[in-house]
Amino acid sequence: MTVIATAGHVDHGKSSLIRAMTGTDPDRLAEEQRRAMTIDLGFAHCTTSNGTVLSFVDVPGHADFIRTMISGVSGVDIVMLIIDANEGWKPQTEEHLGIIEVLGISTGIVVLTKSDKVNAEILQQRQEEIANRLKTSSVTWHDTVITSVITNTGISELVTHIENLVAAQVMTNNNTRPRLFIDRVFSMKGSGTVVTGTLEGGNLEAASSLIVARTGTAVRIREIQTHGVVVAVAQSGTRCAVNLSGIDADELQRGDALVCENDWHMSNAFDARITVLPALQQALTHRGSFTLHVGTRSQSATVRILQLDSIDPGQSGLVRIRFEHSLPLVPGDQFLLRDTGIGSTVGGGVILDVDPRGRVKDAAPDGSDEQILNNRGWLTANEARQLTGHDIAPIVGNWVASAETLRSTVAVLEEQLASSQSLDTSTLAAYERDVLSTIDGVHINNGIAVRGESDPLLSHPYISLFLEAGVTTPDADKLDRNIIRQLVQKKILFEHDNIAFHAETLSSLRPTLEQLWTQHPEGFTMANLRDALSITRKHALPLGNCLDKAGLTKRQGDLRVAGSAW
Repeated sequence: MTVIATAGHVDHGKSSLIRAMTGTDPDRLAEEQRRAMTIDLGFAHCTTSNGTVLSFVDVPGHADFIRTMISGVSGVDIVMLIIDANEGWKPQTEEHLGIIEVLGISTGIVVLTKSDKVNAEILQQRQEEIANRLKTSSVTWHDTVITSVITNTGISELVTHIENLVAAQVMTNNNTRPRLFIDRVFSMKGSGTVVTGTLEGGNLEAASSLIVARTGTAVRIREIQTHGVVVAVAQSGTRCAVNLSGIDADELQRGDALVCENDWHMSNAFDARITVLPALQQALTHRGSFTLHVGTRSQSATVRILQLDSIDPGQSGLVRIRFEHSLPLVPGDQFLLRDTGIGSTVGGGVILDVDPRGRVKDAAPDGSDEQILNNRGWLTANEARQLTGHDIAPIVGNWVASAETLRSTVAVLEEQLASSQSLDTSTLAAYERDVLSTIDGVHINNGIAVRGESDPLLSHPYISLFLEAGVTTPDADKLDRNIIRQLVQKKILFEHDNIAFHAETLSSLRPTLEQLWTQHPEGFTMANLRDALSITRKHALPLGNCLDKAGLTKRQGDLRVAGSAW
């Protein structure tokens, strides 16, 4: 299914045209009926003779409702630029065209309405004026269709024309993560909360669990409808109404996004390439009061120009935009920027990096996976997918990193191996353990890594004995002291008063220590540690001293605070 939006100056016949094509009046509000003017978004659909479903979003044309218009055209496939044959090109026609272009909509059709009010000469003149204005547009504009809802002229031809455009479109979508920017919220008796929007990213299944990106509130889908028909799965790219449980209608608003938990990077800043509209009367700088539009969300934002001081009208440049309420974003998303001080659309473009790092003056985003991964260290495959929008094959275990990050990590681990006889893997980060296991000549036994031939000591039964014993270990003076001494030298064991603990056991106590410091911010006592682990004084005192030796704690009088290795 393809979503088509209207655009154009106020009172140029957008809603009347939709009503003539679909039989549905998109102006549903009493105020709209009274004023004969579209105020909010309207929705309608029709099915063509060959079974193609055309879904329409009707937007307001008045300058006062430009924010609503932007919400309506966001994410659509085709736009109809509607122009009154009698009035011709008007200010909002110009602004709507700029919005269409910077939002990256690639396909459009020009519709001349109210043709019954003008003669053939005026119609020809209008077509020439429009063609001349659109010849430099970035949108592919197809033949102008001349219509009149009074005489029913051109209505069926317009439907056929749109039907052909839909058939010619090739839908490509490598993203399998659903995202629904809400454009309408209401409550229905017997159903509860219902939201509508244009689904993008991936398909959405009934009974799925989602979260509201702005608040993190968990919700569940009761039912999905597409044009009044209940469906088990809503297809990406379709208009849908979603009945939600777990939330009231007054907790949601236009601009909220529904997503699957942990699927998206929540961003409150991004680097992007912006194209400043040629019609803007001044260059874009960081000065000004700006409103950012992404999806159906609009909010205040600050702008910094990258690499330059300003961007002239008609030119493109790089910017870093920050905003208060985080959004689920991915490189490739389109955005639009308005200057609220002068009440004009500044421009828009494409997001390149949803998690910008480093200083503004050094930033050089290009949107590539390599650039995004650089300087970010090690990421899980899911984290990399959130940041890039692509499935990137892990290079080690489940970890993704740039080639330079991998080389640097290997060098650090090899230096550590060279400076000591062994390396306790429990002290390493998870990605370091995975990298370590890939280095040639490294042997890992019972959590201890050595370079070269595997040390027989690392397979000694004492290691398993202490590891399995946890914090209630046997008396070390009753065991082979020579073996115990060697294990202590290699920092496999830590010992105090003939009571020893495995290094991994000490490391595993981090959650317990953190909880103790939460309860006792000034530091915990040995009695606190004893009670937390349900052990006796026999093991508690040596354990405290071994935690000190491992650097996890530090003694201050009778208290233990965080140590150097914490």
